[in-house]
Formats: sequence, structure tokens, C-alpha cells
Amino acid sequence: MSEIANNILKSFSFLTILIELSKGKKMTGYEIMVCINSFGFEAHAGTVYHQLGMLSEWGFIRGEEQKTRSKYARRGATAYEMTEKGMKAFEEFKQKWKKPSGVRIQEPKHVRRNKN
Repeated sequence: MSEIANNILKSFSFLTILIELSKGKKMTGYEIMVCINSFGFEAHAGTVYHQLGMLSEWGFIRGEEQKTRSKYARRGATAYEMTEKGMKAFEEFKQKWKKPSGVRIQEPKHVRRNKN
């Protein structure tokens, strides 16, 4: 994978984690990888769990170990949720991106919208 494609995937997975957890969901790392992959990306466990670790270290999310349902598992999966600090930081981020930057992005001329 090219360096730019790798960076796009990392950014997309980071943003996906924040968006999904900001909805009030509790999700495991595996569920987050499935979500990312549903967009056609191939998320790697190392990338996702590294990002979950960083967000947890910064206090934006917290993980809680779930009880295992399998007699073969040593421990249950960790379910992650957004903290109040994380929700505040994410809301600030969204507000910054809503503000016009003075740059206008135009649709390509070949794209036509229905005027219905």
C-alpha cells in the first residue's frame, strides 16, 4: 500500500472511531474494524487498537472489559465509549469544520443534480 493510501486509511479509521462512539455507542475494537471495512477499506487490528489506545490515553474514550461468553477466552472483549472530554473535543472539531474557510469547492461540470 502506498504511503498516501496508508495515511488516508489511518485518518479514516481515526475519524470513524470518533464518529461512531460520539453516537453514544459502546463498541469493541473488532466492531470498529467491521464498520471501517464496510466502507471498502481494509482496517488492520494494529492500526485500530493503536488509535483506541491513543484516544484512551488522551482521555477521549474509555474501555471497559466485558464478561466473556466463551470458556476458551482468557478475558472478555473491551467495549469502548466516548467520555465527556472526548465528546467536547469532538464537538469543537465539528464546529471548526462547519465554518467557511473562504475556499469554495465546486462540483465537476460533468456532475448533474436533479432539480426536482
